[in-house]
Amino acid sequence: MSITDTLRSPVRKTHIPTDRPVLTRDHAWDAVMRRVPLLSARELDVFHLLAKGASNRTISTRLAITERTAKAHVAQILAKLDVESRLQAGIVAFAWEAFSQVAGPSAYLSPYLPPA
Repeated sequence: MSITDTLRSPVRKTHIPTDRPVLTRDHAWDAVMRRVPLLSARELDVFHLLAKGASNRTISTRLAITERTAKAHVAQILAKLDVESRLQAGIVAFAWEAFSQVAGPSAYLSPYLPPA
């Protein structure tokens, strides 16, 4: 098969199943975002470092704590947010920071913040 044959070959279409309902809002995401305010001040410090992909060693160095304490904080964050991995926690942290900076806490995040 030549390069011109490859370029002329029909484009494969990805099959998107239509039998599943389309969700307009991800309720699992909303639930996780609502749990972020449950984090303590120190856990929020660790949470923000997770958004940057920091390792336990980096977290411990930045916050002047032991690596074991950093690991414990990460475990507490995973439990409080009810996520399975530090990657998921990092994605939530990244989104939380992005939404906080763009919209401000009163705009987009108001459904996730506890009542005043």
